[in-house]
Amino acid sequence: MLLHAVAEAKHGRGSLQSAFDAVAKMTGRRPNSVRNRYYTELKQQTPDEPLFVPFTEAESDELVRQVLLARAEGLSVRACTMRLADGDTRRMLRYQNKYRALLKNSPERVERIRKTLSEQGFDTPDPYRPDPDAPRIGRPKKATVPAAAIRRLLDVLYQDLLALSKGEAG
Repeated sequence: MLLHAVAEAKHGRGSLQSAFDAVAKMTGRRPNSVRNRYYTELKQQTPDEPLFVPFTEAESDELVRQVLLARAEGLSVRACTMRLADGDTRRMLRYQNKYRALLKNSPERVERIRKTLSEQGFDTPDPYRPDPDAPRIGRPKKATVPAAAIRRLLDVLYQDLLALSKGEAG
């Protein structure tokens, strides 16, 4: 049941978590228990192949270095990690999660890397104090449309629909 639910989630572009949640609901188990069962099952199928390869210290440092340099160029963390992952969304999420975990759990490490970059002549933004006015490369901010403008548009559309329903050409 679990492997079938995971296969359906993958085929339907769903998340693993949605499959775990569905199986948990059907079996009365907790989603974390279902997740653990899934990874145990995978491990049994491929015993010599690691399911998860942790970052080395050097890889972690290089990730922080690359993200800080990209942030200095104006890239968002997401855009930078996507670039590092060569467009692979799974790798991008892994890089992004690792970077955010390092920010949270190893601020002294991040600061050491920033200091080294500064000594090399690179001015990087402080990831703990983001600059809201910094240029941002990537997805543009969503434009907000005033509610009054939306109401006017809907009124005009409504009037046009009424005219059309009465056979009046506008």
